[in-house]
Amino acid sequence: MFDRTRAVWEAPGYSVGEHTNSGPVKWSRVQNIVVHYTADRRAMSDTAQYLRNMQKSYVDRRGYSLGYSVAVDQQSVSWEIRGTDYIPAANVGYNDVTWVILALVDWQDACNPAMVETIRGLVAQARAAIGRDVPVIGHKDLAATQCPGIGIYAQIQSHVFDPQPSKDYDVKIVDPPQRVYDSRQQNGRFANGETRKISVGRKVPAVFVNLTVVAAAGDGGFLTAWGSGPMPDVSNVNYEHGQTIANSSWVPVAADGTIQVYVYRSCDVLVDIQATA
Repeated sequence: MFDRTRAVWEAPGYSVGEHTNSGPVKWSRVQNIVVHYTADRRAMSDTAQYLRNMQKSYVDRRGYSLGYSVAVDQQSVSWEIRGTDYIPAANVGYNDVTWVILALVDWQDACNPAMVETIRGLVAQARAAIGRDVPVIGHKDLAATQCPGIGIYAQIQSHVFDPQPSKDYDVKIVDPPQRVYDSRQQNGRFANGETRKISVGRKVPAVFVNLTVVAAAGDGGFLTAWGSGPMPDVSNVNYEHGQTIANSSWVPVAADGTIQVYVYRSCDVLVDIQATA
């Protein structure tokens, strides 16, 4: 669900889990997806450091962790904060019935087009988990505040963040999910820095896949999946030594029915198709 996990930015002694006792998000209770902003004149380009600074400030001054569920930076990368593991703490009186997106814009700016697309994707995934199309609202709809700023609030009122129906794609759920690749049985472990072309068994514009990294070797690893062309500057799964970890995302499919998978640190990789478009 997220491009970057908490492990990428959290500092020792300042992890979210160390400074909250809230339970996981109860999707059936969520009534609104709420967009916030930072009110900073300029957001740092180093998002990991920016989040570390914010978290340290919250813990030192307030005694609890950042309350947002996810942040989206100006490069359209989504960063897990509380994610789905912890109920948000950003809307007093509404925390257990909201899920919160922090847009890292400069001051009163609107979200740029790339950020809008990422937020739309997060909204779509959250609504799927909730089971209904709950509204996207601003922080100011729940409290006396200027958040999320003039630009973003105008976008909310124009329903910019609502996922747009596509006439080109017909999404089909694959139930049960279909495993199309398991390196343990096909070609063996990926080496450090290796890229492989993997057939998804169908020529469709995109597939929604669960990508699992198994028995990672080495810290600071990441996996990137894409269709044709050069590798994008984004990861689908981040992992550390010894981890087995998974994440789901839409991946474009090349004309020959393949996707490309790159790993930075050696591991086994499983690819399971959950839907096609």
